[in-house]
This record gives sequence, C-alpha cells and structure tokens, in this order.
Amino acid sequence: MLRIAVAGLLVALVAGLASVGSAATTTRLTIPGAGASIAVPLSWKSLDRRTVTNSAAFRRFLDDNPSLRPFVAQMTGANSAIKLMAFDLGASRGFATNVNVVLTAPSPGLTPAQIAAIYGRELKKQLTTLRGPVATSVVTLPSGKAVRASYKVDFVNAGERLTVQTFQYLVLRPTKSLVVTFSTLPAEARKRNGTFTAVARSLRFTS
Repeated sequence: MLRIAVAGLLVALVAGLASVGSAATTTRLTIPGAGASIAVPLSWKSLDRRTVTNSAAFRRFLDDNPSLRPFVAQMTGANSAIKLMAFDLGASRGFATNVNVVLTAPSPGLTPAQIAAIYGRELKKQLTTLRGPVATSVVTLPSGKAVRASYKVDFVNAGERLTVQTFQYLVLRPTKSLVVTFSTLPAEARKRNGTFTAVARSLRFTS
C-alpha cells in the first residue's frame, strides 16, 4: 500500500495562506470517491475529475494558468489516484501553492508507528530529487490517526529549477486511507504552516 501511495504523490508537486479562518473564509470540497470532504481557503481554485473538462471556460482557465496543465493531464487519466487538487493561484516565482488528495488502500496489521517508519523509507527510496532529510511522525487529527511527513524536493517549472517544501498527512482508515499533500516554496513554509495544519484538521469522513 505505501509504495502505491508514494507513487501517486510523485505526480502532485505544485505548491497556503496565513491561516484558515471561519466558514466565511473557506469552502468545503467533496473528495470524489473517498466519502470525505475538506475545507480550503475560499480564494483557492479547486480541480477534480468532474471539473477537469474540455469546456471552453475550462480551456480559457488553463490558458490563463498554463503551469497547471501537467497536473490536469495527470487527473484525467482513467486510473488516476489524485481525487482533488486546490491551488492558491497567487503564484510565487510561477509556483502555485496547493493541496492535493490521493486515495489509497489501508495498512492492515501495522501500527501507526510502523507505518511512519516504512513511509519515511519509501519516500527516501522513490523521490529521486529529494533534498535533505525526511521527517515522519504520528499525529492525531479530528478524522483519526495520521502519519505526517515533511521533506524538500527539487522540481523544474517552466525551465527553472525550484526546491519545494512538502508536508504530507497519510490519514489512516480501516477500509481506505487518504494522503493529503501540501507543497510550497521553502521561504513561504513558515507563514503557510498554520493554513496547512487547519486544512488537514478540517478533513471529515462521511462514510
């Protein structure tokens, strides 16, 4: 399961706001196929399989935001594990802060601490552009136990090489797990950390 989950994350590197506030400043998004929803800042633009279409309006949106094309292409694949992406389009250096959600299988018979150790090893093995260490820990969210991972990766955007700070929550469930991934530029990580934590804590399961 962990190998599959990490592989799904490799296609979702695009990079919060200072904090997620009241319901008036956020919007709750349904995560297709996951029986879950998550709240993101109202100003962010969300994409899922239903909104990634060939409509004229959507083509205009992509024309205005060409850096999103590779991610849209990944979501339109028949077997795409990415169920939802939401972007802060106020891009810095052409890199749009984001959250993306990947649906994956559970890890029966393993404790959260065991999963955290395996997950850290798999990230180190599969992320070929990893820069520096990978930190993992077990945290408790309102939606349940999760493994939190933090690491940096190098990534090329429009010919420019960038280092991206990534924070991930592998939310553990008996029948399905979700990986919620946040990415931003390292210089913005501190001010966006509150938003990322609040978005992760907003995850709710309905089934």
